[in-house]
Amino acid sequence: MIVSRSPYRISFFGGGTDYEPWFKENGGEFLSLTINYFTYITLRVKPEFQKKEFRILWRLAEEVDSVELIQHPIVRETLKKYGYTEKGLDISYIGDLPGGSGMGSSSAFTAALICALYADMGLPINPYELSNFSYDIEKNKLNETVGIQDQIATSFGGFNHVTIDKDASYQVTPVNLSSENLDNFIDRLVLVYTNKTRRATSFAEQKVRNMKNKVKSFHELQKMVSVANSYLLKNELLDFGNLLNESWLIKRSLTETISDNDIDNLYNYGIKNGAIGGKLLGAGGGGFILFMAKEGHKEKLLNSFKNETVFPFKISSKGTEIVYNEGNL
Repeated sequence: MIVSRSPYRISFFGGGTDYEPWFKENGGEFLSLTINYFTYITLRVKPEFQKKEFRILWRLAEEVDSVELIQHPIVRETLKKYGYTEKGLDISYIGDLPGGSGMGSSSAFTAALICALYADMGLPINPYELSNFSYDIEKNKLNETVGIQDQIATSFGGFNHVTIDKDASYQVTPVNLSSENLDNFIDRLVLVYTNKTRRATSFAEQKVRNMKNKVKSFHELQKMVSVANSYLLKNELLDFGNLLNESWLIKRSLTETISDNDIDNLYNYGIKNGAIGGKLLGAGGGGFILFMAKEGHKEKLLNSFKNETVFPFKISSKGTEIVYNEGNL
């Protein structure tokens, strides 16, 4: 039995510039960190004497005798890509956070599954390979409208400034803060669940279709990444928070469906109760709102959300990894 896990991510700046139609022309850039909430995949290859069937536990409990009959699209296409069509398998999934909530859950799932399969094959895989292979599954095998941010974030882990070249190559640079400044930064953040989930791809498709009409906005979002990174390195958190608010206002204008009245009201409520800025995470339509509290206002902000679900978190410095491997006993 093999157990792998992938961390969920928080994206601060640069979301949208990691989509191929944009970075092929302009390059891309983003700033994100992974947190201590995870997707877990358990993989067991059945012994030869057992019936060859595939048992997949996720939202559904599937038991089928052919890979082609598996309903979970990521599992089906990943097993086909890596030749797991003739072995019986048990695969189960546990997620610490809801799917469809803007935390990169699909890419975390894909990376964790690929990582587990490589462990079963006895092969090493580095974060660059893992993120690229995960992107290939989501974009080329499933034909989803996805960027490359989430795969990179969950594969590498930690707090990173990533630049994307026009040929889809990329450089991952850790955001090197002192432990004191990093703790202070994380302590100022509040993660609030909107109690709404959505299918990210539909929102991403609208964003990409509208990209040509929003070129100026995307350039502004891209320029903000290096500015935000410099604020962090200088511990200028007030400026970082204000920039976060500016980026959300631009992001909100990209399509009409990114936000709604409930999300706007929740965001404005946070701003009135101690937040400098914030943003809805992910492609839009629901999920989590991240707020950054003013200095000395964290408790006020937390208390104001006593009727909402707040998720306290810490940074996860590790990316996708194997946490248990005892072979197929």
